[in-house]
Amino acid sequence: MKKTLSYCLLIFFSSVFFGCIQNGGHLPPLNESYRKTDKLPFGSFIAYKEFQSEFPHNWINNVDIPFNKTWEDIHQNPVKTYSLYFLITKNLVLSVEQTNAMIEYVKAGNDLFISADYIDNKLLDAFYCSTNRKGEISNEVNGEMNDTHVSMFYGHDFQSTKYGYYYFPFLNYFNSYDTTMTRVLGNSENNLPNYIVLFSGKGRLYLHLAPRIFSNYFLLTDDNFKYLRYVISYLRSEPQYIFWDEYYKNFSSTKNKKNINPEEDFSTLKVINQNLSLRFAFYIAILGILLFVLFNVKRKQRVIETIKPNSNDTVAFTETIGRLYLQQKNNQNIAAKMITYFYEYLRNKYFIKTTLINNEFTNTLSGKSGVSIIETNKLFELIKQIQAKESVSDEELLRLNSKIENFKNQKANGRKFV
Repeated sequence: MKKTLSYCLLIFFSSVFFGCIQNGGHLPPLNESYRKTDKLPFGSFIAYKEFQSEFPHNWINNVDIPFNKTWEDIHQNPVKTYSLYFLITKNLVLSVEQTNAMIEYVKAGNDLFISADYIDNKLLDAFYCSTNRKGEISNEVNGEMNDTHVSMFYGHDFQSTKYGYYYFPFLNYFNSYDTTMTRVLGNSENNLPNYIVLFSGKGRLYLHLAPRIFSNYFLLTDDNFKYLRYVISYLRSEPQYIFWDEYYKNFSSTKNKKNINPEEDFSTLKVINQNLSLRFAFYIAILGILLFVLFNVKRKQRVIETIKPNSNDTVAFTETIGRLYLQQKNNQNIAAKMITYFYEYLRNKYFIKTTLINNEFTNTLSGKSGVSIIETNKLFELIKQIQAKESVSDEELLRLNSKIENFKNQKANGRKFV
């Protein structure tokens, strides 16, 4: 029995190994995810870090819900100036509700930036423009790669400079748009417009047809990071709220665009089925598990696990922060991380959104935590002051840490903390 099981396990692991290397790829994965945490060639880790540095005094809200729900939250808490929504994805497919929300968002005086190979026609039609992307699809299918480039207009004389790399060419372009409400900001390598801004109501809609420009691979090539800086330079400065989209990156498949419902949840099996090697390894893994269960039906003594003593995570975290402080003397960075962890704590413990910090938020948090509204407001006023500073002193950092820790330790008796 044991010998048979050994053979089965050997066959199982061999099959998984050869299935995973079936394509023999020496290249890293080239799927275009554009996620802010993805450090692969076509992730947007570099773009997100550069984006943060261009808005050092703003809190970047990472959005993982449909746009119409984000617009509802903004609408309930009107901004004093305007907000900026930054969206990068392979293909942007929208429902009618999401399209209408984007139109209302822009006309209300906000800025919406979209970079995608495919932009839903419902949105394009609403702003009287259309695109041509047949050339790019053809070249991608044929696998033709070469040195390609894009141009960005800048300066008072409106002259352009070129930014290039070696990969599929940038051939998408706008073949029609309303010239009375549109300005061209950049061109493809064929000198056709692929980056425009449309003025509607009190706001602006920026449309960009080459999302690979915001990939790690492109931005790390030569001085291409300057292209992103020029893109951001055209955005209006000092928005009250900034939103970085992570939601629409889930819906980037080019298949069956007409039948895609963006509200659907994604299935892991869809990703596995799209890759022959993964599908082969997955089915072999299922077969191996079944064989393992079949040959281990005989009852065995359960292993008594050793119970590890509870670790003091708070002490470990404090030691880590202390080492970081002693080595780098970067109080601003430490304060930002403390605030980020604190917001994560609020979301997990009180099931409350931290996207917008306003009176409704503090009232809700005060009611759930039992901490008085006055002390709650003092805490978030301190957080707001520290986020606005370019540097944070030792005393301010200690005060922030003290207030956060005291907030966590409060009982539901409304006892004040200092």
